[in-house]
Amino acid sequence: MRIVVFIKQVPEVSELRLDPVTRRLDREGAASMMNPFDRRAMLEAHRLREEVGGTIAAVTMGPPQAESVLRECLGLGADRVVHLSDRRFAGADTLATARALARTAERVGFDLVLAGRYSIDSETGQVGPEVAALLGVPFLGGVRRLDVRLDGSEWTLAAECEGDDGFVACEGPPPAVVTCTDRWKTRIPRILPDEERAAEGPVEVWTVDDLGGAADDYGQEGSPTWVEEVRPVATERRQQRVSHVEDAEAALGLVREVVSGALAGDARASAPDLVHAAPDSGAPAIWVLGERGPDGSVRSVTWELLSAADRLAAGIGARTAVFLLDPWLPEAPPAVEETLARELGRRGADVFVVGPDSARSPVEELVAAIGRHQPRIVLGPATAVGRDLVPQVAARLGLGLTGDAIGVEFDGEGRLQQLKPAFGGQVVAPILSRTRPEMVTLRPGVLEEAKPDPTRGPARIVHLEAATGRDPVFRCLRFESEVEAGAAAMEE
Repeated sequence: MRIVVFIKQVPEVSELRLDPVTRRLDREGAASMMNPFDRRAMLEAHRLREEVGGTIAAVTMGPPQAESVLRECLGLGADRVVHLSDRRFAGADTLATARALARTAERVGFDLVLAGRYSIDSETGQVGPEVAALLGVPFLGGVRRLDVRLDGSEWTLAAECEGDDGFVACEGPPPAVVTCTDRWKTRIPRILPDEERAAEGPVEVWTVDDLGGAADDYGQEGSPTWVEEVRPVATERRQQRVSHVEDAEAALGLVREVVSGALAGDARASAPDLVHAAPDSGAPAIWVLGERGPDGSVRSVTWELLSAADRLAAGIGARTAVFLLDPWLPEAPPAVEETLARELGRRGADVFVVGPDSARSPVEELVAAIGRHQPRIVLGPATAVGRDLVPQVAARLGLGLTGDAIGVEFDGEGRLQQLKPAFGGQVVAPILSRTRPEMVTLRPGVLEEAKPDPTRGPARIVHLEAATGRDPVFRCLRFESEVEAGAAAMEE
């Protein structure tokens, strides 16, 4: 099996500083290391090669000093390492990065691509799913267990993918792109690095010319998004030192004090009202990609996204549509669709867009529908499902995407600023997009949820036609909630 591992060199977050003059992050002198999630992927590749045979190729994109992480990979057993190093790669956003990595994987040849779930410096988790979309292969995100078996003459990948409420067990044939979580369930080999091989092994250096395509496919020129500035985040915390707790009752009182203080500090003002009355006609200019939970109920992040969409729609006089991401749920019957439409309408939706088959990955339907209707803005959830699906849609459409944002707002020029935290929350970067629709996923729990309006009618139901292409999907075997898993573990 040909395994390609994507590796990223990241700075030690604790050593980053904000330049008081330029308001930009100063990386000068900051120590660098291999992204911890990518190290997990590298060790998993080593395990799989031990079990089923094959080769490991490690790939990184970065300045000359990023060679050090590839040499570390050589010491950990990589058969081949490729360094994408060219000034023309500089300034790449996630899509331009994914484009370079996907073309590298194609040139190297692969059956399986492994990477970390995300990097600790940006935490978007977009590159993996975007690479999968560009390669046209299945994507498995947040994998905590991966087994490879040979069924006759065919390889099968069996995986457990972490979600927000539990995990999904699925299987399918390679090729595929897999991102590894930190809670890995399979055996991780204990490897003593080969220091001589790390120091002396060959490192292939590739440039833009080696990958082919237009030069403006890469780097800053090929990036549909850019960072306008970097804003520092001031954190205020009340500090109290407790030197000694004499008994259990006193300790319990201390816990109550901490909890009550946290709840008081987190208490939000009363929920705002919906502010926008939609025009009677016209295609919805703002699409919300909401989500249902395993029990079929609409997740609260959907209401948060609809509240944000309501405020944006008021600013541009637009209508709002909702599409629910629920790839592991069976298709909703008409009665359930009508109930959802009433609920969505009271929360500010004008249109409820329903796919032809919700029990599968909806990437193809969304690609076709967004490409056809050309909305102005697409808001999605930065949940496990949203992080996996929305980047694939963006990559297929060649659109910029800001992941895991904490807010959206129009600037003075009417552009959508997508507020993205980075480097462990030390800074917030307003990100802008050169492409339309402007796409962003928003972190659950950080936006205000507007009060439902009982006077609003149900959202109009619109059914999408089945897409002509079928995006590759692994077969879902079962879903297991964290509660069920915990109960089972207690019984053992």
